[in-house]
Amino acid sequence: MVKRIALAQLTSCWGCDQALVDLHLKLLEVLPQLEIVYWPAVVDFKLKDLESMPDGSIHIGLVEGSCRTKEDLHLLKVMRKKAKILVAWGSCSCYGGVQGLGNQWELKELLERKFLEADTVEDGRIPEEEMPGFTESIVPNTEIVKFDVPLPGCPPTSENTLEALSALLTGKPFDLPTKTVCDECPKERKEKNITKFYRAHEGKIDPDKCLLDQGYLCLGFATIGMCGAQCPTVNTPCKGCFGPPPGIKDHGAKIISALGAVADMDPEELEKAFPDPIGSFYFTDYGASYLSKIRDKEREEK
Repeated sequence: MVKRIALAQLTSCWGCDQALVDLHLKLLEVLPQLEIVYWPAVVDFKLKDLESMPDGSIHIGLVEGSCRTKEDLHLLKVMRKKAKILVAWGSCSCYGGVQGLGNQWELKELLERKFLEADTVEDGRIPEEEMPGFTESIVPNTEIVKFDVPLPGCPPTSENTLEALSALLTGKPFDLPTKTVCDECPKERKEKNITKFYRAHEGKIDPDKCLLDQGYLCLGFATIGMCGAQCPTVNTPCKGCFGPPPGIKDHGAKIISALGAVADMDPEELEKAFPDPIGSFYFTDYGASYLSKIRDKEREEK
């Protein structure tokens, strides 16, 4: 039976769509089983086309991106109504994504910085006409509507998406692994006693040894293992873009706790090593963090 599929894009870089297209000839394994009924990134579908479909008429819906605008929010809720199975496609959908880092500031501050104060702006103005309106903050899509399958990644690898689609098409379960990026990394690990942290461009990396052991902030120990350790394998520290393994409530809190146990450094040295701790420890999932929820609560009280 051919399954009807819809792919919706909210605020994002659309990298998840690119990863799917990057399957190239492997797409032939699943395309004959799919009828694409909505995919504006590739075909000129309109929102009204999706809205006119009967509720529950789409077998599989993939939603990537986060709700930065009220139009995003509307599209997400429409997708939930139309799709029998809804997939949170990518870390933006699962956790809020990079744009969730904006939750550190008020919406007014973000707009003024973007449209009035940025160094490249001349005769700046905040656009107001024909605009969908912004949401006050970013929260994970999974906290707005019910999702059936989470598929994190920034973006998920092409193979991740193919595996998930293949499972859904055959009725098999698709479960996230409990392993971490460290479990996939071939580098040699030893007992850690870090006395100094380096930026990625500093020092000289030993390609055979664990990057964290060498003082590079590699977050593979706290990040779900779905990418094949692509970054550490080529001597680039893991930024944690796939988010935490199942069962971890707060990714950044887990990272900070673990670093506190292995870093033999004074608090002042640690603070100097990470001038942007939120960006360092919550690259794609600050919107899902306890800290972000505290900020949201403060906004509500105002």
